Amino acid sequence: MAALFSVALVGAWGWFYVGVTPPEKSYVLHAKESLPGYQFKPMPVGEQAIETLATTNLLNGTFEGGTAGDRFMVFSASWAAKGAKQMGVLGHTPEICWVGAGFKLISMGEPAFLEVDLAGERVPLECRIFQAPDRRSLEMVAWCSVVSGQFLEEGFRFQAERGQQGESRLNQADNARIRGANSFVRALAARQPGDGTKQFVRFSTPVSGDWKESYQRLQKFSQEWLELEVLRKSVASKS
Repeated sequence: MAALFSVALVGAWGWFYVGVTPPEKSYVLHAKESLPGYQFKPMPVGEQAIETLATTNLLNGTFEGGTAGDRFMVFSASWAAKGAKQMGVLGHTPEICWVGAGFKLISMGEPAFLEVDLAGERVPLECRIFQAPDRRSLEMVAWCSVVSGQFLEEGFRFQAERGQQGESRLNQADNARIRGANSFVRALAARQPGDGTKQFVRFSTPVSGDWKESYQRLQKFSQEWLELEVLRKSVASKS
């Protein structure tokens, strides 16, 4: 039995590391703390959330202003490979945390992704609309995760998530399990070893009327707020 376990362990290691060509590029997102024409209002993060996130390298608050007096709620955080606790932090995405806080995931016909170009690269941002717990307002939210320098695309996992009324049919625990399973399957299929580093960014804006106007606002804001650092293979190998 011990021999079989050893063979399986070595085989798993070999699948990810033997004969595998590292990605040509890796990515780092940088979120700005100030923007011309906007006022940034920081929002404190509760002690329980700080304990769960297990990082102090974060930004949380609201940008207000711009040409039309827009409002954008923003959050960004990053983690180094320091321990097992941090491995679960990327499970705290809007369809998990916001739904757990009473928001409802609805559909207004918006795309599953927010198409954004940063530094000449297509950045895959998840895009969803949530209804506030008081049912009086809607928020269009965009977010993405960067794991080991690679964007984690997961839009396919929401295909069976919305019921006839557009509300989420999966609860908080279901979403967390699906997210973890799909992340593992994607990494396994791509044979991509991980270095444990993670980044997460989220930003949102109110929806009033047609979702397309909010979608365009998020596109424009993403290019103002986010900068993408592209590390080529030769550079990444030295870091």
